[in-house]
Amino acid sequence: MEEILRELESLKPQMAVIDSIQTIYFPSLTSAPGSVAQVRECTSALMQVAKRENINLFIVGHVTKEGSIAGPRVLEHLVDTVLYFEGDRFASHWLLRSMKNRFGATHEIGVFEMVAMGLKEISNPSELFLGNRDELVSGTANIVALEGTRPIVVELQALVSPTS
Repeated sequence: MEEILRELESLKPQMAVIDSIQTIYFPSLTSAPGSVAQVRECTSALMQVAKRENINLFIVGHVTKEGSIAGPRVLEHLVDTVLYFEGDRFASHWLLRSMKNRFGATHEIGVFEMVAMGLKEISNPSELFLGNRDELVSGTANIVALEGTRPIVVELQALVSPTS
């Protein structure tokens, strides 16, 4: 941790990414990396330097299989914003979801596509979720879902079959 703090203070980058907070530690603390004490102290030290040096700091936290931040929840309470980057490793589309934001709206989403040059914003995500049909099809309906303040039009499909 001390080495990271020294580098941040000497380089003064516009942006820094810490990946991941559960793996860094202060040797002076007797607890293991990823423990409540380590996460709290490391995050606090990083935030102090970031605010003093005007550095945009992204702190990456591991997530569980259920999708919540792993380890102590103290990280969520210390930071200004909690963002989840969600996607399937076999799909090209990813969601960036705001779950906590001290300075803005929460539950907002951004939709991105992984392309050869990196992530590209999808400005109209409704186009992804609508079928490309000219005629009506049984069992389909277009609905408007609200994600934060963003309305997204989605084609909803239900399995229909004739019965006797």
